Amino acid sequence: MERLRLLSELCFRNDSKILFWVFDGIGGVPHPDTGKTELETAQIPNLDAFARRASCGGLEAHGAGVAPGSGPGHLSLFGYPLEHFDLPRGVLEVLGAQQCYHNGKPCDDFALQPTDLAMRGNYATLERIGDRLVIGDRRANNIATESSDEVSRALSAGIDLDGYDVYIFPGKQHRFAAVIRGADLRSGLTDADPQRSGLSPRAVEAERPEAQHAADLVNEFVRQATEVLEAEPEANTVLLRGIGTPPSVPSLQELYGIKCAAIATYPMYRGIARLLGMDVLDVPSMSHEDQVKTLEENFNKHDFFYLHIKETDSVAHKGDFDAKVRIFEECDALFARALELDFDVVVVTGDHCTPSVLGDHSWHPIPTALWSKTVLSGQASALTERECLKGMLGRRASRDILPLALAEAGRLKKFGA
Repeated sequence: MERLRLLSELCFRNDSKILFWVFDGIGGVPHPDTGKTELETAQIPNLDAFARRASCGGLEAHGAGVAPGSGPGHLSLFGYPLEHFDLPRGVLEVLGAQQCYHNGKPCDDFALQPTDLAMRGNYATLERIGDRLVIGDRRANNIATESSDEVSRALSAGIDLDGYDVYIFPGKQHRFAAVIRGADLRSGLTDADPQRSGLSPRAVEAERPEAQHAADLVNEFVRQATEVLEAEPEANTVLLRGIGTPPSVPSLQELYGIKCAAIATYPMYRGIARLLGMDVLDVPSMSHEDQVKTLEENFNKHDFFYLHIKETDSVAHKGDFDAKVRIFEECDALFARALELDFDVVVVTGDHCTPSVLGDHSWHPIPTALWSKTVLSGQASALTERECLKGMLGRRASRDILPLALAEAGRLKKFGA
């Protein structure tokens, strides 16, 4: 926190423009058949040329050996010390949601409150095998988004927690989020998701005594949800995780006086942006080209842009190495378009690494390239894991990249006489 206060005191406004182009799960490890990572395999001449002009390195979101989640990875990327901020995933899902149901009806005026208990969830398939109840499919056979919306409406109408309001936020396919609103709700709860099909459901447990009431309430939510959804062929129960109350986080504009915009197509990342005080810009479709068009159309309206590419992470979680390579290649020309705008500082990075070979987040340094007219470039010949680590940035904490961008943008005063 002392570091944040110092940077806030040193920062001043000017007309500079900063772009953070974030490939979710950017980094990989070598494919066993080729010895190359996805970035090393991809034909990305524009990104590679950018790396040669930039100062390159590898970021670590939460120290050596720690594989960060998406929420902590982004908080660190935007300069927040993770030891001071707890960021429940459920809060981010709720903040990024586009639709809400309350008592079976659409709720257009929902605003998350500091005492709300938020959680993200999956609709799932509960089956009986012998004398055991097990999760047959954690994703309810990837039910259609339209069906998920209907289930969410029914769930919001059917759950009755005495003295508490329940809000349900449908997402894509099997995903949803929920909020319980009322008295004496605390963070510090375990997940109610076994994380694998074929296992029995888990009860939520309190990690500290003052959270026991909240744990009991969430378990009652799950019990009632299973009753309400009993007749559903696939989405007949819920799995909850990332449960907690919203943290108090100073916005980027409050800290640094920068007017920020987010160009993100997935709810959680729009949620992160809203939590940090960014304007979340409307993108007309899920296409990366429309994301770049949105960037072009809004260039003169903001100081700082966060453009998030989700699919590099999504396909890596499925172990699809070739698909991750294709997404890098598809974005290469679009990144070149973004560089035609008059940015003073451009950063290409990620919130964490998701190697397709591993199928999950990893602890490896996040390949990163930082460019400005005054940056110390050299050493790195391409935007790859191994080449970036040869660059002038070296290996450093993710929280350093935003202060470096502010400095390169001429937005930080000298410290001391």
